[in-house]
Amino acid sequence: MSISITYDILFEVRILHHFFLNKGENVYDTMSDEEKANMMLKYDAREIFEIVPTEECSKILSAHNCIFKFTSTGIIVGLRAESDGLEPPKFKPFMELADDLMFTFLIKLRDMDLMNYTALPFTGNSGQIFTFQNIIAAGSKKFPALSAVPPIFEAAKQYLPGDMLSDNLNNQTKLFTALQKTTQATSTASDWLTEESVDNVPLQYVNVNDRHQLVRGIFSYHVKAANVEPVATIKTATGIIVTPKVVILPGEFRTLQVDMREFPEGFYSIHIESAAPVYTDDVAFYLLLKRESPFGIIQLNVKSDNATYNMLDPQGFMRSPAYELRFRNRSTRWRYVGEKFNGASFTDNPLPLTRFGFIENVSVMGKDGNPIDDLPNPATTIIKTEALVKTTEKNFYSEIHIN
Repeated sequence: MSISITYDILFEVRILHHFFLNKGENVYDTMSDEEKANMMLKYDAREIFEIVPTEECSKILSAHNCIFKFTSTGIIVGLRAESDGLEPPKFKPFMELADDLMFTFLIKLRDMDLMNYTALPFTGNSGQIFTFQNIIAAGSKKFPALSAVPPIFEAAKQYLPGDMLSDNLNNQTKLFTALQKTTQATSTASDWLTEESVDNVPLQYVNVNDRHQLVRGIFSYHVKAANVEPVATIKTATGIIVTPKVVILPGEFRTLQVDMREFPEGFYSIHIESAAPVYTDDVAFYLLLKRESPFGIIQLNVKSDNATYNMLDPQGFMRSPAYELRFRNRSTRWRYVGEKFNGASFTDNPLPLTRFGFIENVSVMGKDGNPIDDLPNPATTIIKTEALVKTTEKNFYSEIHIN
């Protein structure tokens, strides 16, 4: 048996956006292999995002003889490795990788229209950042997804078109997507699209559970109940307790100020508790000490808290995991504007926005009460988010003007 030195993949992150990969109403994952290959030839994630290592990550990559590449399908990190000389060969990193070694990348937007064609919340983004990790404790997920499982339904909460929910946080088998603004349970077929984990239908998309508060150094927490004397426990993403300085400001409703400036950038959680009166709360946040505000962060540990996400096997050989980040394309009601139409000239159901493919036989009622058929598909530059500002409005619209 001979040992040879080469380069091999340590890990990759595939960035899959269904606005570019779906074809009209045809979902990429249900296509034939030939159709998938044709769609992938047209796809380039670099049109949407710029992904770069942080300054600290660049040092780690250099120190461990790693090569970073951002390709049309995502990011790849390879490193100098030694083969075991067997067939098929297995590879170990030439330089040992510590279990707690972490690679961090910034996701910056290239396409500023991303939110128009992506099923992500329009509201609540101020002071927030999307964080993606291979640590389960930071948000329940299932390999290969780096995105967390969506939340479950909450009674009386209002959901907007495109909001995604799960049937179970720990064992997701269904994905529910709001077809219109609603407070109804996910069993209401007119308000929710239900998809199950069969026939290659993906259930794991970036969603609101991947969005966390961005902290620059001082984390402030306002207690939501009066006369509470809270105790705070702060942990890293891997569950290690840290002890920053905590100041509790006086007042009927206390405010905690947690000084995180001496700690490394990364994902943290804080547990707030009081015995009398009884009070508990849990908040997750991302500590970013630099002034830049990226769209998101990818943070990957060599050793996860779940073996399926590990980069190395128990013997130290490289598993070369291919993680995934999927973005769902937005669906809207298509509203037609012009001499033949009126305010009710829009599609009965939301239709998907895609770059490729044409949805045929689109029909709406004209102002004379007769259907108008074979209508064009919309552009994605403007989305009318009327459900956000009008109490009685339930939909988001894409408008198509026809003279």
